[in-house]
Amino acid sequence: MIHIQDVAFSYPGSDEILQQISFDLDGGHCLALLGNNGAGKSTLLKCLNLIHTPARGIIQVNGREIRSMGRKEIAQTLAYVEQQSESSQMTVYDSVLLGRKPYIRLEPTQADYAIVEKALARMELKDFALRFTDELSGGELQKVVLARALAQEPEILLLDEPTSSLDLHNQHEVMRIVSHLAEEDHLAVVVVIHDLNLALRYCDRFLLIRDGLVYAYGDQSVITAEAVSQVYRVKCQVVEFLGHKIVVVE
Repeated sequence: MIHIQDVAFSYPGSDEILQQISFDLDGGHCLALLGNNGAGKSTLLKCLNLIHTPARGIIQVNGREIRSMGRKEIAQTLAYVEQQSESSQMTVYDSVLLGRKPYIRLEPTQADYAIVEKALARMELKDFALRFTDELSGGELQKVVLARALAQEPEILLLDEPTSSLDLHNQHEVMRIVSHLAEEDHLAVVVVIHDLNLALRYCDRFLLIRDGLVYAYGDQSVITAEAVSQVYRVKCQVVEFLGHKIVVVE
């Protein structure tokens, strides 16, 4: 579904943040982008939907170069959820309805409203539909943002640190939802995440970035003590506990 080859990016007047980034990702998988702060994870996410234009390289979705797609078509194919989700004096329903913007010509249709209702139900937000988003908790607001992304009916879901500023319960709740969306809707999910153990619990593909390059890419087998030590520059052990692989920093 996604084919990335030799993607590079730099901000004006700076060295390349990303160099020769390559990977493939099919629908039904949840990919964790991993690496230290400043490694280029969020930048790569923004390159995937042309918020940033790569200096070079190939980004293909279902065999099509993304540069050949218009903004509306990109929005119908890839849903991007940025790191900070702002609340406002807008109802939950209207916020989710914004996800239909790439499809609406003059005004929403009954089909658009039906898709919004389905997204609200999926996120268990129907009872919140008429509440204002600035009245919600962090976890509830993150579900609204995910519902809006679902309303876009994307094939690819791009998430930039969806668990930041959430408590432990909501971190797991949001990542559980994300994992289910990949599996049940056959979405290709790419998520920037700092918590390695959350990533190991809910993702099934891992891309480790170091110094702008791909250090390792693959399934859980690439998360080793050596890899984590090299990428994050910490001493650690990778162990099994209660059937789950976890990283323990020494």
